[in-house]
Amino acid sequence: MIISIFGYHQSGKTSLFEILSQRKIEAHQAASGQRHEIPRAVCQVADPGLDLLSSLYPERKKVQVHLEIEDFPGLASGDMSTSQYLAQLRKADGLVHVVRGFRDPAIVHPRGKINPADDIRCLTEELILSDLLMVNGRLEKLEKDLRKMKDPEAQKERELLEKLRPLLEQGKPIKDFPLAASEEKMLRGFCFLSLKPILHMINLDEQDLPSLQNPELLLPGLAAGTPVLAFCGRIEKELLELDEEERRLFMGSYGLVETTPGRFFRKLYEVMDLVNFYTIGKDEVRAWAVKKDTPAVKAAGEIHTDIEKGFIRAEVIPLEELVKQGSWQKAREAGLLRLEGKDYPVQDGDVIYFRFAQ
Repeated sequence: MIISIFGYHQSGKTSLFEILSQRKIEAHQAASGQRHEIPRAVCQVADPGLDLLSSLYPERKKVQVHLEIEDFPGLASGDMSTSQYLAQLRKADGLVHVVRGFRDPAIVHPRGKINPADDIRCLTEELILSDLLMVNGRLEKLEKDLRKMKDPEAQKERELLEKLRPLLEQGKPIKDFPLAASEEKMLRGFCFLSLKPILHMINLDEQDLPSLQNPELLLPGLAAGTPVLAFCGRIEKELLELDEEERRLFMGSYGLVETTPGRFFRKLYEVMDLVNFYTIGKDEVRAWAVKKDTPAVKAAGEIHTDIEKGFIRAEVIPLEELVKQGSWQKAREAGLLRLEGKDYPVQDGDVIYFRFAQ
């Protein structure tokens, strides 16, 4: 899965990228207009459940979920729909919008003032505008094509896009529109930005650290339920330079009990509606991330397409129950393994063995 970090210039995007990836980006690389490639990193997602499973099989390698993050170039106000990197942003599975909350007179805000709620509203409007331009362009093409030749599928597509256009014109995201499964499939190729899950991250001043626990208080007037989290880029970048003991003392001096990555990935899972399931292999125990209620056959495909194609049954047990029994074999002997079919909706914490025809 690819997670794109984006936002206005000087908002702290690159700081968040460095904090999550534990990797420094050289100053000349981070400078506006000097990038030739979008920085990317693969992050391991900490998982207490996998730690528990690994404790049953300490001789086997523990493999965490890996998510790819990318540091999208900074935007100027109104820049979204014309950005040369827009196509890359559309490829992301999830979006993380970094919002400036810190005050520094030496760093000019692209919109002239520090107002996190306004920044969220404006960037959301730009995502919606970008989708509206795409819908208009596609409808123009469909209109010309349908004049030349009748095409039932193209007609269905036009009807759906004509339903979506008024929504976008009213400044509402496509994810607010109730879509049938067939309609979601039809729209998949467009990679609409306002249909993607998005998490807003406010980059705070040191004196605003008490707001880490309730960042929504910094956003008066914003729609209820807007997914938001806060971090302090300046402090956490300093933590990158410290060893474990120094880091613990430094965090204690600021009253921090947890660094950003743990909070970030938990919230991201919530926003993206992800769950983890686990597998026990000959040489490894492993966590896999899928959308909640993903059918077992599709979850099998996350491991290998051959397992999906040859799917027969899934043997399933909740992680907590497996830990109580102490091993897969003991759970089997106790009759606690359930046999599930291809449509079984995978749940968070399921440990699964897939039977398949080779």
